[in-house]
Amino acid sequence: METDVFAGPWVLPQIQYGPTRYFADLRLRQFREVDNPHNYVEFASEKGQLMCQQAGIIVCPQCGVSAIVSAALDREKLRCVSCLELIVPLFCR
Repeated sequence: METDVFAGPWVLPQIQYGPTRYFADLRLRQFREVDNPHNYVEFASEKGQLMCQQAGIIVCPQCGVSAIVSAALDREKLRCVSCLELIVPLFCR
């Protein structure tokens, strides 16, 4: 007998950029203000690129899956968790 497993709601990671706190929405590839989620910054924008670099967010150029990666990892050997391609460039586009 199969049962549905409910893991609970998703909790989006938060980053501080300047005086503002943002949710990092990896699925939508956006940073959304915590206090006003209608204000957002796209990962692909110039500001978004800087925020991605600060937060360690990368996007696979092959399949588009995004992830937050620790600065402690050897970034020259990173592979996508979805398609296993090497991830270069290292930050989101």
